[in-house]
Amino acid sequence: MDYIKHTYTIQWVGPMNYDEYKEYLNDSDTLSPEYFNFYYFEARKDARCKWNKYFGIHKLNDGINKRLKTSHEHLGPFIKEGAKDVRIWIGSFANPKDQKTKNIDIVETLFIKTYSFSLNINTKKKNMLPKESVCVINMYYNTNDEPIYTKTGKPRDFDDVIIYMEEIQSFKHGNLSIIRN
Repeated sequence: MDYIKHTYTIQWVGPMNYDEYKEYLNDSDTLSPEYFNFYYFEARKDARCKWNKYFGIHKLNDGINKRLKTSHEHLGPFIKEGAKDVRIWIGSFANPKDQKTKNIDIVETLFIKTYSFSLNINTKKKNMLPKESVCVINMYYNTNDEPIYTKTGKPRDFDDVIIYMEEIQSFKHGNLSIIRN
């Protein structure tokens, strides 16, 4: 049996354009920017172009706004050129105690390997596997911190649950059903 050594819940907020992202981080009612270690964006110059997708991390606990800004090597050109379609999601560990460099790296590797087929801007880690078994549960929220239950508010390629079993080097991923009372 493959023991899952790491289980994390990532809370994603989005989708936002760049101005909404900056506004969200500056809102005093918002979770502090230093809790967000993950970001994902989809961008295209206009409706005729293909989507460019990137998954990234910010390891330091000094705020994601120090990493995800107009000088970002991948996002910056879309913002500076006035791209019409930019969708940004930022993610944090549900448990702040999980916010450690090793855990951030494991989650990043899991996402990039799982979604390597669609992350067309990412070049590193596409051929790497997480070093240990891991399970990630993704939860999605809008900028009012309300849960998102529909696929339209989530990153189009992300699943609700991603599992990597290191012993057999196998991935499982899928979406959860909604049960309402």
